[in-house]
Amino acid sequence: MTKEKGEKRKMGGKKVVEEKEIEEVKDNENLKKQLENAKNEIKSLKEENAKLKEAYIRKVADFDNLKKRTQKEKEDAIKYGNASLLLSILDVVDNFERAVAVEPEKSDFHSFYEGVRLIEKHLKDILFSAGVEEINPENQPFDPFYHEAMMKEMRDDVPDGTVTAVFQKGYKYKDRLLRPAKVRVAINPKEHQEKQDNQANEKKESEE
Repeated sequence: MTKEKGEKRKMGGKKVVEEKEIEEVKDNENLKKQLENAKNEIKSLKEENAKLKEAYIRKVADFDNLKKRTQKEKEDAIKYGNASLLLSILDVVDNFERAVAVEPEKSDFHSFYEGVRLIEKHLKDILFSAGVEEINPENQPFDPFYHEAMMKEMRDDVPDGTVTAVFQKGYKYKDRLLRPAKVRVAINPKEHQEKQDNQANEKKESEE
């Protein structure tokens, strides 16, 4: 009886050992699968990383080329920006050359004058098409931003500060002043005195 029990215990213990070995084998197989999956995932990540790195390098190179091309275009725009304007002005030079090439005895003054006027108009049209505007303020109020007073004259027949003569026209390019108009400005004695009195009164009131 005792012997049978011993045999049973021995068999039971062997069965437990076999089950543990089976479980260990299964665990090892699972670990191998996990390790294989991890290796495949690492390989996939490396390949993806290599592609991303290659794409990044290509993008950096493209950006660098774009930057260089943009810089060159900017330099060319600055260097040759006035080429079309200068080409148009050359047409005016050609017209002047034709005008002065005519022998004096074969031309009359009126024809010569009209020819020069046409050349002047042509040149102004070129400047205006390029965004240049003329400042001719005769009979307009004096504006210190666009006019330079060269002379003043006493006048009681025009408002104080009126431009009565333009010695040299001014010009502006788009919204930037190229040069102010050089002008003569009228001083109306009565209005001028009234302005000075008003300014003195305003100053006095502000000080009180």
